[in-house]
Amino acid sequence: MPNTNPIPANMLTASHLKTHPVWQFCGDAESDADYDESYVKPCEEALALGAFGSYLVAANYQLANGDVLPGAVQLDLLGAKVHFTPSTIYVKEKSIDPLAHDASVRLTRITKTSNTQPVQWTLAVHFDGEQNLRSGKIAKTRWVTALSLLVRLVVLRFSRRR
Repeated sequence: MPNTNPIPANMLTASHLKTHPVWQFCGDAESDADYDESYVKPCEEALALGAFGSYLVAANYQLANGDVLPGAVQLDLLGAKVHFTPSTIYVKEKSIDPLAHDASVRLTRITKTSNTQPVQWTLAVHFDGEQNLRSGKIAKTRWVTALSLLVRLVVLRFSRRR
């Protein structure tokens, strides 16, 4: 059986996500003080609306050229609200931030193909009771992405005070 202890979120790999497609961020209430909010642990429970928590979830990213690469999306469950943030694309043992200004340049260099701008993601797991996989488009401009992330940060900040 593979190790299922918490690991730093930045150490999560495509193979981890194949074994366990949902990883939950450790919270302040964790019993073991060795793991803070920068760590994730495998989650066997189905994703369900009404819950609260932050997760890294296996996803597939579609590039502008039609190629599909594995990755992860950060998912924040706030009761009935769900926020998705594209997090990581995995390609040839490398991790790429799909929202980075140089994501397409790095993907082009690694894959040796052109037109590699990430355009869409699709989760690899269903929400409990849903038939369709959740998906989303990736904003083409950095301004839209930055504004969207800022709004989500404000919503998350105020939702944790309740």
